[in-house]
Amino acid sequence: MDDRERKPYVHRLWGLSIVVVLVFSILGFNLWRLQIAQGSYYSAMAKGNVMQLVKVQPTRGDIVDRNGKLLVTSVPEFALNLDWMDLQQSKISNWKDVVQRLAGYIRPDWPNPNQSVDSIAEDIFANIQNHQWERYRPVTILNNVPPDLQAIIAEHQEELPGVSVDAIPVRSYPQKTLGGQFLGYVREIGDKEIAQFNQNADAQKAGFEYAQGDLVGKDGVEKSYDFWLRGKEGVQQVEVDNNARPVSKQVIQAPEAGKTVQLTIDADLQKTVEDSLDQVIANVQKNTNPNAKSGAAVVIDVNTGKVLAMASRPGMDPNDLIGNISQAVSDKYFTDKTAPAASLNRALTGLYPPGSVFKMVTAMASLQLKVTTPDERIRDVLSSLGNLASQQQGFPEWGGNDFGLVNLYRALALSSDIYFEVIGRRVFEANPETIGQIAHEFGLGVESGIDLPGEAKGIAPSAEWKKAYFGPTYEKSRDAKLAAIESKYAPLLAQAQDAKSKQKLQTKKDAEKNDVAVWYKQKTSENVDWKVYDSYNNAIGQGYNTYTPLQLANYVATLVNGGKHYRPYVVDKLLDPITGKVTQQYQPKVLNTVSVSPDILDTVKKGMAAVTTGEGTANFMSIDMPEFTGGAKTGTAQIGSKDTISGEIYNGVFVAFAPYDHPQIAFAGVVEFGSHGGDTAGKVAEAAFMKYFGWKSSKGG
Repeated sequence: MDDRERKPYVHRLWGLSIVVVLVFSILGFNLWRLQIAQGSYYSAMAKGNVMQLVKVQPTRGDIVDRNGKLLVTSVPEFALNLDWMDLQQSKISNWKDVVQRLAGYIRPDWPNPNQSVDSIAEDIFANIQNHQWERYRPVTILNNVPPDLQAIIAEHQEELPGVSVDAIPVRSYPQKTLGGQFLGYVREIGDKEIAQFNQNADAQKAGFEYAQGDLVGKDGVEKSYDFWLRGKEGVQQVEVDNNARPVSKQVIQAPEAGKTVQLTIDADLQKTVEDSLDQVIANVQKNTNPNAKSGAAVVIDVNTGKVLAMASRPGMDPNDLIGNISQAVSDKYFTDKTAPAASLNRALTGLYPPGSVFKMVTAMASLQLKVTTPDERIRDVLSSLGNLASQQQGFPEWGGNDFGLVNLYRALALSSDIYFEVIGRRVFEANPETIGQIAHEFGLGVESGIDLPGEAKGIAPSAEWKKAYFGPTYEKSRDAKLAAIESKYAPLLAQAQDAKSKQKLQTKKDAEKNDVAVWYKQKTSENVDWKVYDSYNNAIGQGYNTYTPLQLANYVATLVNGGKHYRPYVVDKLLDPITGKVTQQYQPKVLNTVSVSPDILDTVKKGMAAVTTGEGTANFMSIDMPEFTGGAKTGTAQIGSKDTISGEIYNGVFVAFAPYDHPQIAFAGVVEFGSHGGDTAGKVAEAAFMKYFGWKSSKGG
């Protein structure tokens, strides 16, 4: 090949060499710029990337009754989410356009149908802004996405990067209002609740800490056993840059489902009690008092403390409290604007005067102090209370009755007020603290320690209690009056012209202080010191006595099981959600054994049996249920004080146990505005006993 033929190839080779040199020069320059000239800058940028550990929520555990019947579960619900990572890594230039298009698609299913597309988009922007502190988490835009919207999102997926419809577990209560209050509900944790939940002993032992955004139980079993129900959260590792933008993500620990919680509750018995309570309240509304809307009932195993049924009315459907709730729903469950607040578990937190069902405590105290005997007979007339002054502080026999001569058994059977006023006064005069002490031993006026939140304590009154409760109010008022006198006279005395003027001022000051002392003595005598009418009132379950239906049921259980006061509980065991094996078994716990002797317990138990037979106020128990053996006590509890408007309004209260030999269950019920307990709460007890024991009604039911 001659030079002329070789020349073009030489030119091409030189050209290619120049290009290669140029490319490598550019690469070398950039490498120098990145690693040397700007190396510290990019090193700092890389160090700004951090790893965030994000919780992956597990499926919340089921709640079942003692027989395995499903009461609470988690079901898949489709949620519309916006994932910032996917959106920012897409090819879309303006993410706001994605949000605007999304708003247009979801408008027909948006909770507020009157909002425009632009307004919906603004709401979405606000939601995004609220989650700026965790931009690596998907933001939920809409819950419970209907199938037609799911199809639309799928069809336009290419123009909606980062938008997805995901199945998430949502709490479901398939039995609706059945046991709604003791089951509770689930919502996002409040800022003020985080510290409270982090005090949970099981959570602390496991090293788990609650945080903002967690879904937690808000009441009932859902709250008490939240740590076990919530399961073990998974962990997703997300790398974010120094602008909090996600770069990559990876699941490093899969979540574990929560435990299955098995209750002591019998769902079928629970339904029977609730249905009967509904019917009784409806009857009272129709025939006696239209204001009757509330009530509660408890059935408890007397030998273990297991709660078999716990009903509260008005009923609560926890499904109503999932997700966004309207003002009407909020009013229904949490305020008394239109009706009694339905979220209140009246069996656990409702405090009621017990009325005559308290008389067994007075009976036990009188026998223990030996101020009477079971066979002593007292004439059932007002004069038995003593002189005229004593009679004026007491109460005449209910219904204007005169039961003649009554002993302890007949007094319980007929619910004689006069009898218990007489022996009650004797008890308080012998030892003013005995009735309160015995009440406490049987679980009245003390927290039971049940494994549910929100238990009310109640009051078992005594002379010392009254002094401690009312005394400080008058002491504070007295001290304020005396301080005002000192402030008034201090400058006047300092400016007095002579000894005579000063003495005159001092005399006036002393007179005013003496007036305060007289006022204080009068007020404490009237409102702090224990009076004869206090003895009468409290001996028959009125006055300051207030207890929960749960306490009343446990009090009867303690009385008939030989004096063992058990801690009531509603959760029997925890089960592995996969294998069904028991991982935690809860056992009965005796809180105390009462000081009342077995002989006295048997005597009072015999008196309760007399209530359900012959002339007893609950003889309908034996008439309606021929198979029934056991005992009961009726109560007609006055809501207000004597000679007031509410003094003529009564709650119906009823307690019972069965069978008589080797008792198994105890019952306590209250129907607000229900008047006589036998006619109202007593009918709920009948339904409960027939269901539990399989007894038949003489009426063919």
